[in-house]
Amino acid sequence: MNTIKILVISFVVLLSSIAFAEDVSFTLTSGTTWSGEIGQTVSVEYEDKGKRTVISGELTRATNSYIMVEDEFLFIENIISIKSDGVAKDNSGANEESESDNAVDTEKNSSEASDASEAKPEPVEGELPSGVFCLPLHEMVGTYFRDEEITQLVNHIEENYGLGQIIVLEIKSGGGAVHIWDKIRDAIWDARERHRVIAWVESAGSGAAATTFCCDEVYFRSYANCGSITMYSGSIENAAPDWQADGWVRELESVLARSSHNPMIAGSMVRSKYNYSFDIDPETGEVTHYNHEFGDHVLSKSGRNNMLNSDEALMCTMSDGTADSGEELAKFLDLEEWVEIDSYGRDIAKKWKETLDTFQIEFPQLAQEFQGAVVADNQKEALSKRIKAGQEMMKWYKKLGPNTWPMMANGIPVEMIEREIENLKRQRTLID
Repeated sequence: MNTIKILVISFVVLLSSIAFAEDVSFTLTSGTTWSGEIGQTVSVEYEDKGKRTVISGELTRATNSYIMVEDEFLFIENIISIKSDGVAKDNSGANEESESDNAVDTEKNSSEASDASEAKPEPVEGELPSGVFCLPLHEMVGTYFRDEEITQLVNHIEENYGLGQIIVLEIKSGGGAVHIWDKIRDAIWDARERHRVIAWVESAGSGAAATTFCCDEVYFRSYANCGSITMYSGSIENAAPDWQADGWVRELESVLARSSHNPMIAGSMVRSKYNYSFDIDPETGEVTHYNHEFGDHVLSKSGRNNMLNSDEALMCTMSDGTADSGEELAKFLDLEEWVEIDSYGRDIAKKWKETLDTFQIEFPQLAQEFQGAVVADNQKEALSKRIKAGQEMMKWYKKLGPNTWPMMANGIPVEMIEREIENLKRQRTLID
């Protein structure tokens, strides 16, 4: 037993030494770029809710959204300055040559920023409308719940109303395809560059929960639940391998950090072996998060994935408020009243749902006909009907697109349909 303990300890020390050697670099909101390495001692001046503090200790983790000093998660956008060994380690320019380089970089960045701004839509002149744009995101992620409708709504808003609008995503979904979720994430993050994006949750599991935490603000209905961001490989019976699940944890941590939520809850939502609990300071109301089950409020123990209800989410700061009606939500959004500026988001969501509902009625019959279940007076007529059924299937492929098709068409390769159509045509030409 002592030998095993020694081996385990040695292995942990080896991993730690490897991690400590990792170089890191990130840019503060002031424009200063700080460079250092994991394992060094740092002193961070940090601002949170208008209060400035200095936090010192070992730098144990760093991402492009946050760093971890000892047991404290610090969002990079809130860091005022960072020093190591009593000296600021940054690339702000220590001599005339570096200052000159910085001046060139600044001019280049300014030019690039100017080019980027020219590519964005110009704000519509006049007073901005006061209200919201709603987009229902319901049912399975990857089929009914997609990035395309988000992008369509954003383009519609910017063409007709200008920038700085409030977009409310009404989420009601148990999850779905991870390979589609990253497109949804990117669409939301792009929208956040120019608008205020709100998640209003009725139910959100797996990929829908991950989508929720991509938004600027999160509000729950009183009966809502959100979490259990599990990952499967191929089918629901096959859990993803450890390396893939751990990668999903890191992805979720990054999402939470970018949306100013504490990343420590991520592990408990993805993997049942991780725990999560928190304390609330009775005087200040400040929440302290833990990745163990010994806090005053325990939300996840080993053996289950964390799923938050509205009260739990509010207590642990994963929700910004609870609202069951538009009027209640309007108060949180600093609106005098609930006004939906137009119905475009609801209209495109309804249209897409009707498209998929029709597909589910028509496609099975087309598939049977394509395989030969047709009524015909002769072989040539039968082949013609099968060809027509295949061509109708190809029309559906064009409507659904390459991302949605595999999930709706039971994985039937579109290339196989194309080849079979050509084969049936050849057979037909051989008939007198």
